[in-house]
Amino acid sequence: MRPYLAIIKDSFREALASRVLWILLVLNTIVLLLVAPLGLAERTGIVFTPNDITDGKELLNKIKRQEAEQQPSPGKQIWALLSDDYKAELAPEGEKPRRPRWPGAIYIQLPGELNQVITSPKLYDAEAWSGIALSNDARDLLGQGIDQLDEEDVARLNRLLLEAAYPDEIAVSREKAVAVSYLIWNWFKWPSSKKAAVDWLIGRLQWFFCGVVGVFAGILVTASIIPQTYAAGAIDLLLSKPISRSLLFLTKYVGGCMFVLVSSAYVIVGLWLIAGLRWGEWSNRVLLIIPVLMFLFAVYYAVSSLAGVIWRNAIVSVVIAVVFWAACFIVGFVKGVTEPVFLNPKRIIKLVPAGEELIAVNERAEVFHWSAAKGNWEEVLATAGDTGVAATPGITLPLLGPVYDAKNDRLLALPVAAPQFGVFMVDNGLIVGDKQDGWKRRQGTPAPPGTAALLVNRKGTLLAVTPRGLMRHIGDPVAGEAPVQVFGFTMPTVGGGRFASAGAELSLGTPLSAAIDRMTDDVVIYDTQTLRILSPDAKGRYVERAKRDIEHNLSGIVAVGGGRVLLARAKGQIDLFDAAKLEPQGDFDPEGSNTPRFVECSPGGETFAVLFHNRRLWLYDAAQQRPLRLSISGQGDISAVAFGGDHDRLLVADRFTRVTAYELPAGRITDRRRPSLTVFERIYLYGIEPIYTVFPKPGEMSNVVDYLLTGNESVAVGPSTDLHTIRQKLDIWGPIWSNIAFIAVVVGLGCFYTHRKDF
Repeated sequence: MRPYLAIIKDSFREALASRVLWILLVLNTIVLLLVAPLGLAERTGIVFTPNDITDGKELLNKIKRQEAEQQPSPGKQIWALLSDDYKAELAPEGEKPRRPRWPGAIYIQLPGELNQVITSPKLYDAEAWSGIALSNDARDLLGQGIDQLDEEDVARLNRLLLEAAYPDEIAVSREKAVAVSYLIWNWFKWPSSKKAAVDWLIGRLQWFFCGVVGVFAGILVTASIIPQTYAAGAIDLLLSKPISRSLLFLTKYVGGCMFVLVSSAYVIVGLWLIAGLRWGEWSNRVLLIIPVLMFLFAVYYAVSSLAGVIWRNAIVSVVIAVVFWAACFIVGFVKGVTEPVFLNPKRIIKLVPAGEELIAVNERAEVFHWSAAKGNWEEVLATAGDTGVAATPGITLPLLGPVYDAKNDRLLALPVAAPQFGVFMVDNGLIVGDKQDGWKRRQGTPAPPGTAALLVNRKGTLLAVTPRGLMRHIGDPVAGEAPVQVFGFTMPTVGGGRFASAGAELSLGTPLSAAIDRMTDDVVIYDTQTLRILSPDAKGRYVERAKRDIEHNLSGIVAVGGGRVLLARAKGQIDLFDAAKLEPQGDFDPEGSNTPRFVECSPGGETFAVLFHNRRLWLYDAAQQRPLRLSISGQGDISAVAFGGDHDRLLVADRFTRVTAYELPAGRITDRRRPSLTVFERIYLYGIEPIYTVFPKPGEMSNVVDYLLTGNESVAVGPSTDLHTIRQKLDIWGPIWSNIAFIAVVVGLGCFYTHRKDF
């Protein structure tokens, strides 16, 4: 072993003699020194996000009406603190600036304006808030005296004041935020937990400075090690010693990798110390990134080493490594663009059995029904043509529902306006489709502001879950005048039906999740902090029957049936409760900390199904009180799940648009709806995906880093905390195994070439 250890030491000496190495170390030190003054402090329920404003239009109307009145009011206080430019945008038409912006811009800007308002200690006025019921937290903060509060408490107090003054327009916030500062400057508030912010920041910094800059700098530093070893004169001296030629090549390769291991450890350990000492987040997972980065470098250095032993030229080694990187980038780019941009939008994410029909919804919120005659999915509830609803190119609004009303044989859904289109939120109307009309789309009653879920009970009554409680629909949901065109959008008008309170008012946080027991009509609601179950009385009005506070304030999804409630939370934990008193009955974490996306319960409550964002399905047999282990095809690619009209029929969607029916509890396949693949899908499934599978994937090692930091096999692609929102699925083990195989082959070729070559 001693000769080989001496060779590794020589590799270090050669690397240490490189100026590139010292330049890289100096740059890394500067980066660490620049990061150290960054401050991250966690706050709760302060920052306004677009999701917190459930009715931006009515909120601004109330503020303007109150500002015009004589008596003190919250609106007057807010108006005085709004920016001059924003107040100019709210002025009447004749008084607006010469170049008015798109009307929706005032709603986009509203959360930012309110975030500025809540920083002011001048917002509260005793007369303005007289007669408004304040929360206990707000009264406690006021009791301390505003002059005695720090900036964080002032912002928290003001947020509570606005929630109390405008309960119908501003949702109760229980989400965490991070205050970002640098030296003496307070920068901004980041809607996130501190741990998530630290993980994101460390992941981005280390991947750029170690995984990108560090790897290519490492290639430059170590590219000459192999060529110099096999140069005339040097190789003769080495081969005169009792060492193996193949082991000589392997030792030089390992020496170069060990050098990068040390240089990467310098940066990662520095970030780990900053995260712990400066931000109070001691995450030992960060240290696991060190071997991952060495492994990433080992892939590129295998190519550089093979080129070095063949051509014995450092420049050629670097060029070949860059060409290899470009090839990997092109293959990864084609795969990374094709699937999320062109194919994933077609994925079925929701299945709705509607009598004898099967309804499906894809990521683009397009609704289809299965045509047995054509063996394909046909679009229904269309948004163009003669349906009376204009389609807007490039804009896809998420769809709440559809839910099936068996009594009236109809579908009911609600387009949920994205926050940046908040101008339309108050006017969102129901989408109604009757089977007898071929599921033709008709515009219906405007939904209550902030509607988070649509439910249908056994009597066919439509229920809407909002931050203010449960609402029920009265009358015909499709009666009314023709829709009106505004800015290219079709806006619903008030019809003959309306929504009215279905029970006691509640004050719920966001995001909300709700489900209905199809046997008892009980409704269960979860708002990140409290789990509630509401039951209808003799008059059909809902009363709160049980309530349980849930720790950790995490987003979650609920399902109810068979006398049990299932709650799947953001960190992957699944909790079971009895539906009578919400007493705990067990907990599971079948997919670790992976985030759940959908939860379903069979009509009779015999089986629960949880689909995670990593596209794996977990089943629970409520009758036997144990997980149900079935051989479900497509695990890792499942995108939707539902139970058929009968309790013993499970429907699973995979491979974009394929739906398979299983008989429960045996798990036998009884039916499969599989439309013919398009040419593009065939190219992807039988061309792009196989090439990507066998090709090395060094660029995908960033997925491994994200997984080590968070424990999740999927990452959010936007700021929404709604678990139903699409997340990017991370391929963790695929890159690891393909890169190991590639390293073994390339290094093996280098050893073989060295063994057979006559130097």
